[in-house]
Amino acid sequence: MRSSRGVIHADHPWVDAELAWVYDTLSSPYDEDLPWYSDLTTRLHGRVLELACGSGRLLVPIAQAGNEAVGLDVSPDMLELAHQKLACASPSVAERVRLVQGDMRTFALGETFDLAIIAARSFCYLITRADQQRTLAAVAAHLRPGGLLALDLLNPTPTWLLEPPGSLRQDLVHYDSVRDLTIARTETVVSTDFAAQVRMTRSAYEVVANDGSVTKRFVEWPYRYTYRFEAELLLEQAGFEVAGVYGGYQREPFSSWSKWLVMLARRNE
Repeated sequence: MRSSRGVIHADHPWVDAELAWVYDTLSSPYDEDLPWYSDLTTRLHGRVLELACGSGRLLVPIAQAGNEAVGLDVSPDMLELAHQKLACASPSVAERVRLVQGDMRTFALGETFDLAIIAARSFCYLITRADQQRTLAAVAAHLRPGGLLALDLLNPTPTWLLEPPGSLRQDLVHYDSVRDLTIARTETVVSTDFAAQVRMTRSAYEVVANDGSVTKRFVEWPYRYTYRFEAELLLEQAGFEVAGVYGGYQREPFSSWSKWLVMLARRNE
């Protein structure tokens, strides 16, 4: 990590406590996918495993609905935020959740689940096919026969793929009433490697305090996009049967122009 004049450059956002709470603050209002996961957990009403659970945005409502859940994340700082949210919940909710620090490529919990979730495009941070395969194999080993995996991916639309280097978009702005500050994120396309299917993105986070002072943090990260039939093949090779392919969280039909690629896969009996 490098720092100068209020600008912090981080090699990875999840290993920095300040970036963890910035990310949590920006993502906390996001609930587009919550009905989708709530419906899945209600239907199954079983044990849930969420990989890359972060600060518990989904875990808390999953537990509030009466489900037992395990959340796994590589970042101790994100997990600490999840612990804080659970501490504010009722004891009956908190006791239904267990948080584990670990790598989704190599985790081994010694228990099985009815539903596994990889939400918020977290699978896209697995840059190599080998890492994708290792993760799916680990998930399959933790699901009961017939158990479901819910996988949320970005759909690489033609428009998205053709965004040139230097393209900017300010996609998130949120006011934090507790800290009395505003956080905005602006993302820049650094490069797109079409052969490797990797987009390099620079995220600029601006934290504006009530006195007008501004702190900026920059993160550059690779992001691997996966096409529909490629994802289906990866799932089938890991021992899954594809049970649903959708273009959104309302089970919309999937098309070339769908923003998301939302998939359900059932572990083979």
